[in-house]
Amino acid sequence: MNKCNIFATVIILTVLMMTMPSTGNAATLSQAEKLVQKAESAATILKWEISLEHRKVKYSDPVTLPNMNLYNDTKRARQLAYDAIKSLPSQEKEKLTKRMESNVDIHFTRSMAYIDAIKSGNKIIVKKDDLNDAYRLNPLGKQTEKAYHDLSSEIRKQAILLYRVYGKSTRDAILERYKSPGEKARQSTMYAISANIEIDRFQQLIANNKTKEELLLTAKQIQATVNKIQDENARQLLLNKLDEAKKTIPGINLFDYDEFFYLSDLIREVVIHPSQPIIYALNENKDVLKINYKTGEIQRLTMNLVPETIYLYNNELYVALLKGTRSTYIEYQNGAIAIIDTVNFKVVEQFDINIDPFDIVADDKSIYISSGSGQHSNILGYSRETLLETSKSSMSVYQDSYIVMHPNLDRIYAIDTTVSPRDIENHFIENGKVTTGYDSPYHGDYSLNTNISISPDGKYIFNGSGVIMVASDSKAMNMTYLTKLYTPFEQITYNMDDGLFYTSNRKNIEVYNYATMERVQSYTMSGYIKNIFYQNGRLVVVSTETLYSSKLPKHAIKTYKVEGDKIIQ
Repeated sequence: MNKCNIFATVIILTVLMMTMPSTGNAATLSQAEKLVQKAESAATILKWEISLEHRKVKYSDPVTLPNMNLYNDTKRARQLAYDAIKSLPSQEKEKLTKRMESNVDIHFTRSMAYIDAIKSGNKIIVKKDDLNDAYRLNPLGKQTEKAYHDLSSEIRKQAILLYRVYGKSTRDAILERYKSPGEKARQSTMYAISANIEIDRFQQLIANNKTKEELLLTAKQIQATVNKIQDENARQLLLNKLDEAKKTIPGINLFDYDEFFYLSDLIREVVIHPSQPIIYALNENKDVLKINYKTGEIQRLTMNLVPETIYLYNNELYVALLKGTRSTYIEYQNGAIAIIDTVNFKVVEQFDINIDPFDIVADDKSIYISSGSGQHSNILGYSRETLLETSKSSMSVYQDSYIVMHPNLDRIYAIDTTVSPRDIENHFIENGKVTTGYDSPYHGDYSLNTNISISPDGKYIFNGSGVIMVASDSKAMNMTYLTKLYTPFEQITYNMDDGLFYTSNRKNIEVYNYATMERVQSYTMSGYIKNIFYQNGRLVVVSTETLYSSKLPKHAIKTYKVEGDKIIQ
């Protein structure tokens, strides 16, 4: 055979070899399919091994690690199948890989998540036991605090793995077995741990010479936390520790310290009884509250309409009730008045009125109301006896005007809130009826704000801007400028026995000499002051406090002894 024939024969044989089926590849495909089937069978068994419903039937304690032999069998079968698949042509390789992903990988991955969750849960249980042991030995010990933080950290870290478990019922069972006991251990010790940390910080505040006012408020807040602790032993240990710390506050009077408390309600309008330790208030809902700030007793009446404002006169509390949305353009107005007997704290009367009530005052014969709608309106008078409308101011009054009754009960002063420059008006009362009136002699000469008060002796009109005007029977002098206070104010109260009055602005209380109108003392309190009242030798302060632990706002009532021009903090 010549060289050309030999070369041609080689080419033909090569082509035939390339086009003929490979018996070696066919055997590999068959083997791979068998290995995939084995992996699928192992994965199906493993699938049921991590199912809570299956485990409940098979095991007395279903929330445990699976049979690891089944897991390892699946792991080996899976690896052998993938090793065989690697050598296949692309088409067969792709087909079997999809089978593996759908029938094997998904169950294998879920089993790994299940195993990780059980192992993670056991770590939480170890930390939980450590905390319980340390707490039993010493609730206030440093080891207890460390164990608490270690458990908290472990729960945060491992919870991610717990929530990866497939199947809601299985996942819930694992969470209930491991995470819930850890959370319960945290909750049962949280207040004690928190209070102990707060007392340590409190001792540091004392060392840093913080004001007595701030220290006493902090101690009160800590005590509120301690009172929530169910464990009597821990609660008593913390109270003892807190008492020891309080004793180191310079000049502390524990009797004074005990005379304030927090309110569960958020309050807005507030008035005080003229002689008893009782405050009446409106809360954020429809309730009227009667608060005894000595005993802490609170009574409430829920009104059928939204209360707008309240006024106390002769053991009766007058409550202005809203019936609709306010508007400048309302032509026909309506509202209601409720009358509460403050002794029995019951509603004795409620009647409709032809005005949208904004502010309210009263005397022996009538109830007087300014309007919150209609732009130009009037002060209406309603008979206390008949509850019928009996009078209307001769002068129109702008909507949203505040009104105050003169101590002589012979005139009402009104200040508008919706126009500029702001003005004050005088409206006379004769035999329980609103009659004539007139404006102040100024029009923008002095800057005024909406706060207005009449001194108890009836001599002066105090405006929150700091401006003081004369309240006179003579028109020539009535509402004329007298002087101006050192600072503007939001609230004002009078101590006529000592010739003093007190104003508040945010956190500050200023003490003034009534005869000279000069400021003689200034105090900074811990919270933002909503109201101040002088009563029976004490200053009663309603304030918004920020809780030491949660940083949430909380309304409080605090009282302070008054000695001369000094407030004893």
